[in-house]
Amino acid sequence: MTWLVVGLAALLLAEKAWRHALVVRFFRRPVPAAARDPKLVSILQPILSGDPTLPDCLERNLCLRTRYSVEFVWLVDDDDWEAQRLCRDLAARHPERPVAVLVLPPPSAQHNPKTVKLIAGMEAAGGDVVCVLDDDTVLPDGGLEQCLPYLDRPGVGLAFGLPYYVHFGNLWSSLVSCFVNASSLLTYVPYIALADPFTVNGMFYAARRDVLAAVGGFAGLEETLADDFAVARRFRAHGWRLAQTPLRHGIATHVRDLRHYLSLMQRWFVFPRESLLRHLKGRDRVVVYGMGLVANLAPLLLVVLAAAFPSVPAALAALLYFGYSAAVAAHLNRTFLHGVTPGRALLAVPLVQILFPVQLLAALVAPQRIVWRGHVMEAEPGGGLRVVRRRTEGGGSGQEQV
Repeated sequence: MTWLVVGLAALLLAEKAWRHALVVRFFRRPVPAAARDPKLVSILQPILSGDPTLPDCLERNLCLRTRYSVEFVWLVDDDDWEAQRLCRDLAARHPERPVAVLVLPPPSAQHNPKTVKLIAGMEAAGGDVVCVLDDDTVLPDGGLEQCLPYLDRPGVGLAFGLPYYVHFGNLWSSLVSCFVNASSLLTYVPYIALADPFTVNGMFYAARRDVLAAVGGFAGLEETLADDFAVARRFRAHGWRLAQTPLRHGIATHVRDLRHYLSLMQRWFVFPRESLLRHLKGRDRVVVYGMGLVANLAPLLLVVLAAAFPSVPAALAALLYFGYSAAVAAHLNRTFLHGVTPGRALLAVPLVQILFPVQLLAALVAPQRIVWRGHVMEAEPGGGLRVVRRRTEGGGSGQEQV
């Protein structure tokens, strides 16, 4: 069976090299020239307290350097007193940046809290371009200039960026950051070589206000768990294309312990299962299964086969593949992610590749319940949701918040 292990390692090496080449080619393409600059860019941010990195993320966005005129619309729960205090303090500290703080009542048990906030934020926004930005995500200086010109391309209705993680404060945060930084570019960029983008990275995306209004805005999507996929489907249903842009935005999430880590990974796996895998058809579904499930399960299969049928060639083939994977991750980190991942964390890339498929398989059979900073939500078949329990009133970062 040695030949099987060696053959699988060779296939995985070729596939990894193909993905790597596509990423390099993608970033060599110039950003298109803007046909018209927006008069005002409105950035909608649904905010929920509970993560210690939140104040820094919000303040760094207020300090964003851009040639565009920008306003922030911060959307906060009326029982999240910590977030209300933080938002008002930051707005007072940065009077040079227009900020509107909207305090909203809690949504019903069948409504997505983020989507409900975006509906309210859309009404308050004054910009001719509307952006959605998660509260744990930081836009780089000049980042809007890397993204918004894509909205001028014919047929493009929505433009979005590429996420990477910047927080390595402890072991669990480092594992999450290493996983994302080693896989994000190699996942999101290569698939658009096989199919038009069929979803967006919901941490940040942008649309012209008139186009967003023409497709119905966010209204009617309240009962969908995966809000980013729902928005993408709406634009595509109205004949608009989605544009993957070279904008890379950092995300800072503090993962406290093993329980928090497992909960976070579970949530990431539940979302695509109840959205992409249930609603995509034809070629798009083949791409998801081929590049998502099969390709990510194969490294675990390689380890299992190498252990079950030990031999020197099999061991060398497995070591070669995992060593090459770490080298690719190091190159992408150094060249495209500003070297944010420490060298010691890059040594964990092989471990992450083995853990990921185990967590993926576990998520497929586990109860479809997710936790977001204390809010417990049940994922329903087809992409709906039910809020099982709202977190303790008053916000904060208590131990119940995962």
